[in-house]
Amino acid sequence: MEPLVQPEPRQFSLATRLVNLWSRHGQRLLQVGIGLMIAAAIWRLGLELPRLLWGAEEVDAVDLLSRYREVERWFAGLPVYGAIANGDYPPASHPLLWPWVGWLGQTATRWFWALTTLLMLGWLSWLGIHEGRAMTRWEKAFIALMPFALYPAGAGIRVGQIATHVMPTVVLGLLLLQRSPARPDWRRDLVAAALVIFAMVKPTVSAPFFWIACFMPGRWRPVLLISVGYLLTALLAVQYQAGNLLTLHFDWLDHAGTQLGTRGHASIHTWLEAVNLSDWMLPASLLLFGLTGIWTAVYRRADPWALLSVVAIAARFWVDHQVFDDLLLWVPLIALFRCARLGATSWMRVTAGLLFALNWFAMMAPARFLSSGHPLGGIAIPAQTAIWVGALVFFMALAHQDVTQETA
Repeated sequence: MEPLVQPEPRQFSLATRLVNLWSRHGQRLLQVGIGLMIAAAIWRLGLELPRLLWGAEEVDAVDLLSRYREVERWFAGLPVYGAIANGDYPPASHPLLWPWVGWLGQTATRWFWALTTLLMLGWLSWLGIHEGRAMTRWEKAFIALMPFALYPAGAGIRVGQIATHVMPTVVLGLLLLQRSPARPDWRRDLVAAALVIFAMVKPTVSAPFFWIACFMPGRWRPVLLISVGYLLTALLAVQYQAGNLLTLHFDWLDHAGTQLGTRGHASIHTWLEAVNLSDWMLPASLLLFGLTGIWTAVYRRADPWALLSVVAIAARFWVDHQVFDDLLLWVPLIALFRCARLGATSWMRVTAGLLFALNWFAMMAPARFLSSGHPLGGIAIPAQTAIWVGALVFFMALAHQDVTQETA
């Protein structure tokens, strides 16, 4: 009788080993991350909230007070476009801004904005826990802290940025529309459309997300409700200004065109300026916006979070943004965490986990590193851009896989 040959131990793949490594040490890493984010949230909120509330208006709460004056002038019938330096929001934005900045004095508006900003960040925390599929209490604490600890929060709070209010509304609105039951009811669609319409208050952040509503499979009601609602809001706005719907929008576009520049980092505008092609900023933005729409139409049946993530990164690149608008990257962060938890294969979970870690680390760094004048700017900006592009490629590949499997 021949001796039994013992089989060799099974050789685990690198991906499986990394998954096993995380299962052994992941909780401890989460605890370290939670500690860092608690410290960052205390530091950033403790530093920036007083500036929003009491800081000199020349340097603090500048965006909030600009919107305050813009809305005040708009409803007083005074000219806005070309009359004030920062009056560059479209007509429909003014009725949408009024409930936030139009009915209180400046001091009370600062306090009201601070309260609503904290509520919106809390809303993002709730969305992140629910949609990221956080299971353990450590995962939930980690996800919940992100909106408060990442650098866009502090930067946005200091200047009173509307992007903090835009992100939870556009994400929840689109998810409600995409996940409507087999027979969607009007009440649910109206609430979702209202959320998306409000998000259009800042089109440089939210406009690319409109493509998702346009191309929802088998549904016409979302795009109709959003379009009609936004049109009615614009018609309400023009009642308070000299001119009509067309002339006011032409005035806005003409004034907004003069505001094109590169105050931020990592956008199609900064790249064009770097190669002396600044005159092509507007055509390039429109081209990227259109390409985003075409891609969304082709991959409209992909996982909603893959769609949201691709559009969010495209929205970050399509025009010049400053650091507070980097809150857009919260969307792919949650999607990466979700994929790291639910990915179909070990490699998918590992890739998503590594991209999540890189993006989280980049957004925990001080925002001043992303200034071109900072000594680390020459390293930090290209590194962060590469990380964002990596996430974009990952979600585009994931969407392609979803659609290919569905049609197979």
